[in-house]
Amino acid sequence: MHRITAAIWMDLVPCLCTALGAGTVFLTGRRAAGPGRGVMGLSAGIMLGAGLFGLLLPAAAEGGWGRATAGFAIGAAALAALGPLADRVVRTGGAGGLVLASAFYNLPQGMAVGLTGALAAMGEGAGLAGALTFSLGLGLQNFPEGAALSLPLRAAGLSRRGAFAAGAASGLVELAGAALAGALAARIAPALPWLLGAAAGTMAFTVARQLAPAAAGEGRRGAAGAALGFGAMLALRALLG
Repeated sequence: MHRITAAIWMDLVPCLCTALGAGTVFLTGRRAAGPGRGVMGLSAGIMLGAGLFGLLLPAAAEGGWGRATAGFAIGAAALAALGPLADRVVRTGGAGGLVLASAFYNLPQGMAVGLTGALAAMGEGAGLAGALTFSLGLGLQNFPEGAALSLPLRAAGLSRRGAFAAGAASGLVELAGAALAGALAARIAPALPWLLGAAAGTMAFTVARQLAPAAAGEGRRGAAGAALGFGAMLALRALLG
């Protein structure tokens, strides 16, 4: 199988799971997703747990804490530099920042998944079984991530269709990253820890800049939601091993 095709196929599961998660916005009313309902806290906990357990720890395991930390810093710094641009492009009470952030952490995330698939097709890396495990694990993580994006956007004032489209589109960014990684697999293979770390950094910045302050405004429900979201990702990590 050609490495680009393998990279795209390997990323289809995470992409689909992101869209399914974003589709939960159709199961809730505007009131249920509104301020004070704990949605922002839940989203913050999910993203923080996903960044730590699904990206940062695997980055450290792959290339050591030095590379993982450097990638983390690069991802956070890039999003910090582009934050004002997001606020100007989309003025929907912080929705623009969430949309831009999702694109930035899904691009390196997709590249990481695509790279494992491409290397497996080339007979290198962790092999097909390892690539499939990574893809399935990230897909399970992406389901709550899709909801963590679409629900706050709905609460910020977007329609259900608009919030779903933004969440699902973040998965398409992953596919683009996977295709790019497949094309450049031989050259960027050593960069896998950096890519994972960068994705974790953008997630952490999103939580700190937007979701955590909004969760604080939800009071006790926000704190409970954050604990629930982080605990869910911790339980998922334990189940996946």
